Amino acid sequence: MPRAACFAIALLFAAPRINFTRTLPPRHDIGGDHSAVIYAIGDNDKVSTFVDVFLVHTNRAGILRVDDAIDRGRHLIGERPSETTIRKLNHEHPADVYLGVNHFTCESQQRGGEGSTYDVDGARVKRKHVWIDATCHARIDVIQPSTAKRLFSFMAKGEGTSPRVAEITDEERDIAFEQAARYAAIEASEAITPRVVRESIELDDAAPLFDDGAAMINSGRLTSARNLWERELSRGKDSAALHYDLGAVCEALADLDCAHEHYRQAARLAPREPRYRSELELFRKRRGR
Repeated sequence: MPRAACFAIALLFAAPRINFTRTLPPRHDIGGDHSAVIYAIGDNDKVSTFVDVFLVHTNRAGILRVDDAIDRGRHLIGERPSETTIRKLNHEHPADVYLGVNHFTCESQQRGGEGSTYDVDGARVKRKHVWIDATCHARIDVIQPSTAKRLFSFMAKGEGTSPRVAEITDEERDIAFEQAARYAAIEASEAITPRVVRESIELDDAAPLFDDGAAMINSGRLTSARNLWERELSRGKDSAALHYDLGAVCEALADLDCAHEHYRQAARLAPREPRYRSELELFRKRRGR
């Protein structure tokens, strides 16, 4: 279930909306906030690009910390490190979990097509262009530091392409492989990194005590607005607009069960109001993410 990380709440009275951010969990939970890459094994030298981009992209988010424990140029730690190596790693690079880049490989395919360009006289002419499409794959191993046991693995894939040229050279191939390795690294990073998303929900100013609640929201007092509108409901003001606005406030406060119930009640009380039905379905999709 998504969990909220922080809130940036704003209300625009010309078009009343509640804006907030929340954090979606990663596709793969590696079981810690501090990790280290301990090996990178592949049959293509772009594995170094993969590791560099993976480290930068993951650490840039500021949620996970990933260290480089490969010691490139001196040694590579194998797929099954020995107990002695693990003890040394635990001492030199303490971490909650170790990561290994394994089976990194890239493949390419030359493609071609006809395009138009201009000759030296400015006349439009057709010319054949060729380019390279490349794909890089990697398996990311998640390893328990104390036992060197592989907990699980996941795959990452990236695609790249070279510029369109009249003749393929090593430079074009390198561009395609470099791009594919970078995109594979970004995919791997995003698979283990919580993702912050921004949400914006338009409120219904037809709700009872809307202006009072809106002023509280505008000053960042979401809980006060929720309490105000809940008291109004308890007095028998069973308003679809009030349920709808309460649903939005509950969602911004990360109380998803509360949000779902009020969105559902709004759609039940006003079945012909498309906004309520639409927001209920959108909420269910957001919650599913």
